[in-house]
Amino acid sequence: MRENGYEMDDRDFDLAVHNGLSEPPPDDIVRGVTPWRQAMDDVLIGLALNAVTLNFWWLNYILPTAGLILMLLGFRRLRRENVWFKSCFVLTILRMALNGPMLALNATIFHGIFANGPLSGILTTTNIALLFAQFYCLWQGLRAVRRKAGLPAHAGAAAALMIWYLFICVLALLQYSGFLIGILLIVAYCFIIRNLFRLSRELDEAGYAVEPAAVRVPDRVLTAAILVCLAVGIGCGYLFGSRYPMQWAPVSSTEHAQVERIQSHLVSLGFPEAILQDLTVQDISDCEGALEVVTYSRDHAFNDGRSVTERRGDGVYHTRVYDVLELRLTGVAVKLPGEREQWKIFHHFIWNVNPGFCGTEAIQLWPAYRLAEGWCEAGAVTGRVLYTQDGQTYAAPYHSLGTETYAAVGPFGALFGNQTSTDVFATFSMPNSGERHRGYVSYSIAELNDGYIVDAWINYTHQQTLLQYPALTAKQQRMASTWDDGAFHTAQDALQFYPSDDGTQLIN
Repeated sequence: MRENGYEMDDRDFDLAVHNGLSEPPPDDIVRGVTPWRQAMDDVLIGLALNAVTLNFWWLNYILPTAGLILMLLGFRRLRRENVWFKSCFVLTILRMALNGPMLALNATIFHGIFANGPLSGILTTTNIALLFAQFYCLWQGLRAVRRKAGLPAHAGAAAALMIWYLFICVLALLQYSGFLIGILLIVAYCFIIRNLFRLSRELDEAGYAVEPAAVRVPDRVLTAAILVCLAVGIGCGYLFGSRYPMQWAPVSSTEHAQVERIQSHLVSLGFPEAILQDLTVQDISDCEGALEVVTYSRDHAFNDGRSVTERRGDGVYHTRVYDVLELRLTGVAVKLPGEREQWKIFHHFIWNVNPGFCGTEAIQLWPAYRLAEGWCEAGAVTGRVLYTQDGQTYAAPYHSLGTETYAAVGPFGALFGNQTSTDVFATFSMPNSGERHRGYVSYSIAELNDGYIVDAWINYTHQQTLLQYPALTAKQQRMASTWDDGAFHTAQDALQFYPSDDGTQLIN
């Protein structure tokens, strides 16, 4: 035989064929012809990803979800091998059925309510029970496979996995937050997964082979279908669960007919007439017999502005200029008659331009009575929100309005711990349609001791984008003691003045 100019006899030809067949095929071919190895690799990689918690780039959601999908694909191939692997397959489906809706719920502002409710504890307990049941079935399934392959029926690494997760649950109940044990647990988990891979390779090297269960839907199609379902669920969460339900109702043009006399008196004292039109009849009535009005107003930007560079002499100065100031915050104080000095404080806001409302808004007050030495609370917090469309004004009560005590998670909480704060919060959502979106919050104070200033603060938090995961409300963002994190922006203002017998001095 002649090949490429070289004369080969039969012996040389047989030797060439033998040498060619003796070389192992590529790894991807080996993987393709060993269904056991492929299936177990998917299962074990899925187990590894399920234990990974990286709290950035949404990896704490992406990696466990990818792990569940890989486990589903792996156990789907092995479900005909024995009853234990079939049970693992069913348990994986149940875990995905629990976790999928939770991923969609995280796209709504109501997941926090669910997380603090009794149903959350039930689902968490159920998920843990399913997890341990799956580990037990995996342990028994591996023992059955080793027995079938003629190997000793032990799978200590799978049993160790159950013990490892049990230890994690105990630490969670004890609220342990130490560093050393956490490192040891990570190292132990790596050893467990490595030993499970070794166990799988040992079966593979022993010549153990499985016949994959027949599937009608390819892995890629099944994975794509799962991801599409998750995307649709999350999209529906953003679409239908990103706003508070508000009770909007048209405002009658004769709403203030019975308090016109009080209105005229307040206007004569300097109360802004446009703001007066936004008040409820009760809040106007509370100002009857007013003695004095103090006002302060300022506009705030909710855009990035533009940078301006100026040369002055030998220096170069960079300033930021805002051509549009979207939000106007106005503070109004009305002095009321009485034996002791009393004031009714109004914090009013109005959007000069529509910024686009895509979720929730929040007002946080640091009221003048928070420093108990000078002033005390003298009435309930009141207010409402309004907007105008086609000449008609619509009003609604706040979704929630009142005083709340909460654990403020500051930027240095890890070092100094969380602090408990008590503030007034008003929460609401605005429609994207209409114009002059506005509202106010009001409360009354009474003097305890002479010589104290009135120091009333407002923090207005606006949601700038819908895309945040998990979804937070503007109030939750303020409770975290952060100002700007991309999805939200907060404007702060204060009404500060010193009341005295010689006249009121505005401090702002």
